[in-house]
Amino acid sequence: MLANRHYMLDAYGCFVEQSNSIMVVNDLLVQLATSLEMKPIMPPFLVPYYYCKDAEDVGVSAFCICANGSHITIHTFPYRSCYFVDILTDQFFSEEEVTRLIRHQLYAGTISTNVVDRRIFEGVSGNIDTGNDFGPHYMITAENIDANMESIFKWLDNVAPRINMQAISRPYVIYDKLQNPEYISGVLVVAQSHIAFHYSIAERVANIDIFSCSFLSNGTVEDILQQSFGEDTKINLFARGSKHRIECEKRSRQSRIEKDESWRSNI
Repeated sequence: MLANRHYMLDAYGCFVEQSNSIMVVNDLLVQLATSLEMKPIMPPFLVPYYYCKDAEDVGVSAFCICANGSHITIHTFPYRSCYFVDILTDQFFSEEEVTRLIRHQLYAGTISTNVVDRRIFEGVSGNIDTGNDFGPHYMITAENIDANMESIFKWLDNVAPRINMQAISRPYVIYDKLQNPEYISGVLVVAQSHIAFHYSIAERVANIDIFSCSFLSNGTVEDILQQSFGEDTKINLFARGSKHRIECEKRSRQSRIEKDESWRSNI
């Protein structure tokens, strides 16, 4: 059965040096996979993003695909003093312990978390403020579909421009094991976020994530998903980065410089 426990963490007030460090992000991925016994099927994959139009949107995106259609993703925004972590797993874990581990490795002044059972579908979750939230996170289940490595690669490769997302990698698609694979997983890194696809070969079911940094016109994503996987596709929508713009405006460049200098002076 595909992994269905999805942990989301949105963090504000991080340090530039930490959140801009590939080594720190890599170590956090490794620590999370190890502590949660998620059995990675690939090494951590990190994509530094330093060529965007807005200088404050730079940062590091990273992911690790694990057994049973699971993954860990991290997206950092050093000059916006924020980062986002996702853990999709079939393992039981303490939300508090995982949050402490993340915060210890990658400091943040303010953190909000949410744990979702992806088998429960409630449509739109909570209030969505398109002016101030970071963006939408679609959690999708597509049932009774036929997919293989090639079709998953092609879907990931083509879906980003259709929903106004800028890909900054090509799709990474992999079997969970060399002999008698049970799952096919793929991830596409897009500017500031990601699209993930996990497919159970035996069940013919896919868990799909579309995590975007901006809200799209109503119905755009839903229409594309129905065209791709049929009308019975199930979708949950969560707003990420509540009051993102307000939080970022609180932290001007000068305030971040002062905070970093204060931090270094205490070492």
